[in-house]
Amino acid sequence: MRTALCVALLALAAPGAGATLLHCVSLDYPPLIQKDADGLVHGLAVDIVGAVLHRMGHTLSVEVLPWGRAQALARLGERDCIFTIFHSEERARYLDFSRESLLPQIIYFYARRGDAPAFAGDLGALAGRPIGTVLKVNYGARFEAARAGLAIQEVSTLEQNFRKLALGRIDLTPSNLYTATYTLGMLEGSGIAARIVQLAQPIDSVPSFIGFAKGRHLTALRDQFDVELRAFVAGGAYRRLLEQHHIEITPELARFLAPK
Repeated sequence: MRTALCVALLALAAPGAGATLLHCVSLDYPPLIQKDADGLVHGLAVDIVGAVLHRMGHTLSVEVLPWGRAQALARLGERDCIFTIFHSEERARYLDFSRESLLPQIIYFYARRGDAPAFAGDLGALAGRPIGTVLKVNYGARFEAARAGLAIQEVSTLEQNFRKLALGRIDLTPSNLYTATYTLGMLEGSGIAARIVQLAQPIDSVPSFIGFAKGRHLTALRDQFDVELRAFVAGGAYRRLLEQHHIEITPELARFLAPK
C-alpha cells in the first residue's frame, strides 16, 4: 500500500463523481511543503496545487521524500506529479512542466555575520570558498551553470548547512527566501540564526512549477491545470492564500500577481 498522505482540502465541497486522485511527490521544503507531527502534509505550495486541482474536480495526495527519490519516482512514471520544481532540459525529458509558474523563488546566499564575502552577482569570484548546498536541489540556471567551478559540499537539509555556516565549516549557503526565513526562525532559540546574514544581492529569481510525469500521459491535464491556475491568480484567491500563510508580497511576487 502506498504511504502517500492525503491532503484534506478543508472547507471545500467534495469533488464530483469523475474525480481523479493525483499522487504527487515533493521534498520537505517549508513553508511551501512540510509534514507535521501528525504526518499531514501542508504548506503554501500544497494549498495552491490542491486548490487548483479542486477547481478541476480532482483531489491531491502528497508524499514528502528525499528529493532524489521523489524525482526518480516521477522520472519512472510511478507518481503522477512533482512540485515545486525548477525547469531544466534534463527534467523536461520526463516531465510535462506547467507553463504557468506556481511561485517565483528568489535565491540568496547566506553567510556568517561579520565574515560575509563580497558578492555582486559574479559567482566565478567565489571559486575556492566552501559553499553548502542541499543534495539534488537546483538553485536556478545561473548557479547550476557555475556549480562545476565552485567548492560545493552537499548535505541533506538547509538546517544542516546553517549549522555548518555558524560553525565556520562553510562560507556560504544558497537558499530560496521563503525556506531560509522559515528555517532561521526555527533556529532562533539556538543562537545560530543570530550568526547568519542574508547577502543583499540575489543570485537569481526562478519560477517554480509542477511537473506531470510523461509516463502517466497527463499532458491534457497539465494544460487544464495551467488554465485554472491563471484563473486562480487572476480571481484573487492566490493572494488570499499568501496572506493566510503570512507571505510578504515582494516585488517579484507583486509582478507575478499583476494582471497579465
